[in-house]
Amino acid sequence: VYFLMTTYLLDTNIYINFYERYYQFDFFPSFWEKIKVIINSQVVLPDIVVNEHYQDKRFKKWLEENFTGASCRYKDYADLWGEVIQHIATHDYYSEKALTNDKSWTREKIADGWLVAIAKKDNLVIVTSETKNFNLNKNQPTQSPKVPDIANDFGIRCIDMNTFFQEIGLKI
Repeated sequence: VYFLMTTYLLDTNIYINFYERYYQFDFFPSFWEKIKVIINSQVVLPDIVVNEHYQDKRFKKWLEENFTGASCRYKDYADLWGEVIQHIATHDYYSEKALTNDKSWTREKIADGWLVAIAKKDNLVIVTSETKNFNLNKNQPTQSPKVPDIANDFGIRCIDMNTFFQEIGLKI
């Protein structure tokens, strides 16, 4: 039986959960040993996630020393990124501000739209801390698209951190 391993794309907020919120380097060395194996075998790491301005220096150093897995250049996905932005621009549930505010996905250094594009093109599962907006409606369009909503619109599976841990069989 041929088994195809699922490949994941982790949102920046998941890495921040790892190193800042839940599994700080000093307290959870066993987590970092185990996650290293997973990240190197089942995760694609786009350069835009590594380069987002709020990534911790210690985490960047850890990646330099430990990451040997699949990476990609976000700019290689510009065509699909454009489709994602166009989708937001023409969708009744998103306001004009969704394309113009400081956190807009139209800003090149905001990873969200790129993650959706990369996941769509490469058939990856997105892991994010963001949750669906259950109040989406055209009477009150939002200025804040959420990764799970847009991923869903593009037929991309989107899961949370604990579902990711369950699927990869992480036990510390």
